[in-house]
Amino acid sequence: MESENATKRSGVQTVLDQLGFGWYQVRVIIIIGMAQATDTMETLIQAILGPTLRCEWNMSSDYVALLTTLVFLGICIGSPPIGYLSDRLGRKDLNILCCLALIYMTWLCAISPTYIWLAVLRFISGLYIGGLLTAGCSMISEVLPESYQPTGQLLVCFFDSFIALYVTGVGLGCSTSKLSWRFFVLFTTAPLIFCALGLTYCIQESPIILAQWGNYEESAKVLDKIAKCNDRIPNIIDKENTYSSKPYSFSNYLSIIDEKQDHAHTTPTFKNIMKFIYNNYAIPTPLLIAINFIWGMIIYGATTLLPVELPSLPRTCLQSIYKGLTEVPHETYENSGIHNEDCCLPLLKEGYISLMSSMIGSILSFPIALTLITIIGRNGQLTLVSF
Repeated sequence: MESENATKRSGVQTVLDQLGFGWYQVRVIIIIGMAQATDTMETLIQAILGPTLRCEWNMSSDYVALLTTLVFLGICIGSPPIGYLSDRLGRKDLNILCCLALIYMTWLCAISPTYIWLAVLRFISGLYIGGLLTAGCSMISEVLPESYQPTGQLLVCFFDSFIALYVTGVGLGCSTSKLSWRFFVLFTTAPLIFCALGLTYCIQESPIILAQWGNYEESAKVLDKIAKCNDRIPNIIDKENTYSSKPYSFSNYLSIIDEKQDHAHTTPTFKNIMKFIYNNYAIPTPLLIAINFIWGMIIYGATTLLPVELPSLPRTCLQSIYKGLTEVPHETYENSGIHNEDCCLPLLKEGYISLMSSMIGSILSFPIALTLITIIGRNGQLTLVSF
């Protein structure tokens, strides 16, 4: 059985396992990791913008919360079709397209004149974020050696905390400098610009998807570049058992392997994937989806939204208590033309400090999580964290 499974493995994956983990994989993890953190970035942007928009546009808390809901609704809707397009157009091109589109949407959000415009743009941004999450995850899994897949995916998640810390720092800087929230939204696109440049000039197309398209020559060229970047170029031995000076290429090696594998010539369809999951992982798949859904609510609710809302809770005016005030006179709102029952106060310094402390704690706890996964495994880690 083991030999049968070994023969069914992709020839490209076999080469990637031989090349091991090197600088090219580190490069991909950094760039894709920053792109994968866009969902956390959007949540933080809304969490920081909420108190300001509540005042400036005379909005209730429900309308502010709706903006975040629209972002994640866009992610849910956009992930399947854009993921399908990434199988047809390529991982790299789709990642670049989604990065550029998200930058453009964010710039438009910075000049949005009304709530309706902002809500529509946030929803469209969610569509492209879903594309980044889908195509980026596929890109990561298709350049890593098989033994490094779990660690690589975990390292990608590490960038959520770094991007969150950057967004919080930008928000604090804009607040200290008395800059408008529009400048804050504009400055948060810097990581996306870096990702777009990195994807364009530092990352190659997925060699696995190229091989699935039957483009073995291009796939071999990508593998050659990965080998050169990782400094693991094999030496060529001629018939006289002497090392040749000719540059090595995986083109011949890849063609010989893939000619023996029928599955390498076809791209899996949605129907085949669902059938495979149903036949082999009927119980674990919905269980893992449920765990991810519940855990996602805890992550975004407890570590992102609550640190912002607690210091600026609108209905109890905690920010006013911090300033030594027991309440905000209602006449203040009447004189300013604002009829919002919530506290009309922007996020203050203590709110940013609370948010940054949670992000720093997340960064510091990452080595502990990585160590625990190494020792007790992923199942044990999930069980421990749940308790």
